[in-house]
Amino acid sequence: MDHPVIPDPTADPLPEQSQSFAVLGDVGAPTFATWIARHARRLGLRGAILRHDAGRVEMVVTGLPDLLDAMALGCSLGPQEVWVERIDRAAVALQNLNEFASTAD
Repeated sequence: MDHPVIPDPTADPLPEQSQSFAVLGDVGAPTFATWIARHARRLGLRGAILRHDAGRVEMVVTGLPDLLDAMALGCSLGPQEVWVERIDRAAVALQNLNEFASTAD
């Protein structure tokens, strides 16, 4: 009989990671950058939007791996004003940022 695995409360938590996100599609809605920043803050992520134009949003995001996945999922569904075709993600050096910043705020 298999027993459930109980996490060790004394184990180190998963380390934070930083990733670059390139959100591609019809993403030029002016409200999208603000939506992204608000979503990231709600997830407790840190980072910044580096570029935002009609076909691409580039950002760097720092947080726990599961929360980075949640951010990608949220962005892929996005607000109704945008259509996300794909999100390219890549690991980058850990960024020391205090919050999530957007030039659209």
